[in-house]
Amino acid sequence: MRLAKPVYEILPLMYVVIGALAIVLVYVDPQGRYALIAFGIGLLAEIAALTVFLHRQDCRAHSREYPGESIDLSLTLNR
Repeated sequence: MRLAKPVYEILPLMYVVIGALAIVLVYVDPQGRYALIAFGIGLLAEIAALTVFLHRQDCRAHSREYPGESIDLSLTLNR
């Protein structure tokens, strides 16, 4: 799935905000099963934010390393 660049750039920030709000809910009301659910959602959102952020960094590093030029194999194999 391809996302528009502005959406892709703000996605980790949205996950951080969602995760932080869910974890704050746990501190406000730490009793009951809803606190456990909110903590799980918060933890998953923070992991998703970190994953998207690191994947974005990795893709940018690879695009700088490999500019996307095609390799003409017919010229290299005929030598």
